[in-house]
Amino acid sequence: MSDEESPSKDAERIRLLEFQLDYLRAELLHLTHERYRLTYSVSGHIYRFLRPIEQRLADAGAALLAPFRPRAKETAPPGAARAPVAARPALPAKRLLIDVTGTVKRDAGTGIQRVVKEVARVCHSGAVFDIPAFAVRCDAGRLYTAGVFAAALGGAESGPDAEVEIAPGDRLLTLSDSWNAFEELAPVFDRIRAQGGEIVTCIFDLIPELYPHACHEVTVPRYRAWLRRALLESDAFLAISRTVAEELADYAKATGLPHRPGLKIGWFQCGADLAAPAAQTPRDKIAAAVSGEAPVFLMVGTIEPRKGHRVALDAFDALWKQGVDARFVIVGRRGWFEEATVAAIRGHAECGRRLFWFDDVDDGELSYLYDRARALVLPSYAEGFGLPIVEAATRGRPVICSDIPVFREVGRDGVLYFRTNDPAALAAAIRAFLDGEESADPARALNVSWAQAARRVVEVVAREDWLTRLP
Repeated sequence: MSDEESPSKDAERIRLLEFQLDYLRAELLHLTHERYRLTYSVSGHIYRFLRPIEQRLADAGAALLAPFRPRAKETAPPGAARAPVAARPALPAKRLLIDVTGTVKRDAGTGIQRVVKEVARVCHSGAVFDIPAFAVRCDAGRLYTAGVFAAALGGAESGPDAEVEIAPGDRLLTLSDSWNAFEELAPVFDRIRAQGGEIVTCIFDLIPELYPHACHEVTVPRYRAWLRRALLESDAFLAISRTVAEELADYAKATGLPHRPGLKIGWFQCGADLAAPAAQTPRDKIAAAVSGEAPVFLMVGTIEPRKGHRVALDAFDALWKQGVDARFVIVGRRGWFEEATVAAIRGHAECGRRLFWFDDVDDGELSYLYDRARALVLPSYAEGFGLPIVEAATRGRPVICSDIPVFREVGRDGVLYFRTNDPAALAAAIRAFLDGEESADPARALNVSWAQAARRVVEVVAREDWLTRLP
């Protein structure tokens, strides 16, 4: 890094921290106002007397259930290494067992679950790979096929699920949210290594580690414990983008976090094809949001701090005040630290007129919205991939997104970039796009199908095609 670059990068880091602080300040102010409103309302006074009763009921219920809960075992601190297990030297990969336990048990409908379901579907579609690859689920420390799960996604029928016998050279890929399953998977890890196999962990991003204030309060300590344990338990990591793979390698080196010797880090890129065709008869509220002549700008993503909903809303506020007749359609569920943002959307003068928010859109309706949008807006300041970019580009929709490294990887030179966390810059980019001064070519953005994504996953493992290895 040159002396000239350092001050600029430091200034950008400071600006990002100021943005996060401003976001949290707005959220705190909104919650404070809500507390005062509730406290001084009739319902607030009623709830004040009910709250002790509610607590007593909760305590009584907990006491009643206590004898039936399994006793906590004496364990080492989070991230500590488990006792070493006798293992054979690693054999060449023979099969790839793709763990989908988390998604089978709790499908939250987020980007993580989309990756899991699409890769599982392709692996059960009859495609031939370098090595056999199929979905598995863990139950009480044992692995079972997840054919029923895959068949429900459109994969080939394979009969009822059956227990999987670990074979020499098996690789277990924890593709689903393994941070909720490591304890259950621990016995499986031991059996895999005893047969000369390896554990490969999928990593979606390092956001809780790099941007803790953008995450829910319970996410950060859970993620930190998971990452430190995963570094010790895993023989390899498979990231959903080259950017995340490089971030993980750099972070592990910079922090000196303990890891397995020779830890391998690789990457694949997510697919873009939506499984569901565009809905022919979307709900009236969906159709109404994109009807008329005004250009529609679509934003897809859970409402949470890093996604930039406030940046986009401020940008469209400025455009509407300038007389720009455009519609802004938001698709995404409520996440965390979103109270102030949701209140700003629902209380906005344009809500229901030129501003729309849908938190219950299925894939068919999402395809319908993509097909009718003039462009996709993606103002995130931190992402692991940027799935909406490729989904939009595949459908021929231009993209206007913040200038962050992973978006450069995915959008390449086929999208319009604006200065991150800068509403004025986003408004200017949209205005230039509408006026024809700037254009984006979706054909030049990354275009990967889920079939290609799944094949890449298997090939990295089967061919040992890793980006780097840590000493």
